[in-house]
Amino acid sequence: MLRLFVPGAHAAGPHLTIAGAELRHLRTLRLGPGDRLCVFDEQGGEHDVRIERLGPRLAEAIVLASRRPARDSALDLVLAPALLKGARMDLVVEKAVELGVRRVAPFSCRRAVGVTARTERWQRIAVAAAKQSGRTAVPVIDPLRPLAELVRLPWQGLRLLAWEGERERPLAALAPTARAVVVVVGPEGGLAEDEVADASAQGFTTFTLAPRILRAETAAIVVTALCQHRWGDLSSAPAVS
Repeated sequence: MLRLFVPGAHAAGPHLTIAGAELRHLRTLRLGPGDRLCVFDEQGGEHDVRIERLGPRLAEAIVLASRRPARDSALDLVLAPALLKGARMDLVVEKAVELGVRRVAPFSCRRAVGVTARTERWQRIAVAAAKQSGRTAVPVIDPLRPLAELVRLPWQGLRLLAWEGERERPLAALAPTARAVVVVVGPEGGLAEDEVADASAQGFTTFTLAPRILRAETAAIVVTALCQHRWGDLSSAPAVS
């Protein structure tokens, strides 16, 4: 069944309106009065609805049933990837959302090759990935900020940094339980040693992923999956129905 993101649907009562990009989605699929679909909102609610009217600027629908499914991970996971070029950054955002992050916090640093922050585009990708993967929450995409600023934010829980210079400490050697994790993943050329030292001074723990060097986008996706496997719900929860 088609899923759309409609903020405020939880407060709309038995009737709601669909406009903007989601209305264009309806038109692309040639849906109209009588067709049923699913919408979810920013409060974690999911609603079965039936289209009642399709107008030029909005569609009107009636809510048939509502629920609050538990599909999002209990782990408060923040992925902080270095800015990458174009499609590589798009891929990181998309897969991180599918894997269950609550927030993506991109950063700039000395060796980052991306030159333009595309926050609005990444937020649209996050919405699309949340719809596709059955999530009932859309992660926030932070504005781009310098690494030195990012590591000084008041993060809760574990503060981690994946670093190819770390040889002794794998993820499995870290705390067996965690409720909140922020994990930094560097750019294609890696983080400079003074950047790593600064992050360490702010309480970030370095860890190694593998004896091989991974591409930046691969590392970001692998780190997200490993964190969800160790502390979240990856491979430990029933599939989305």
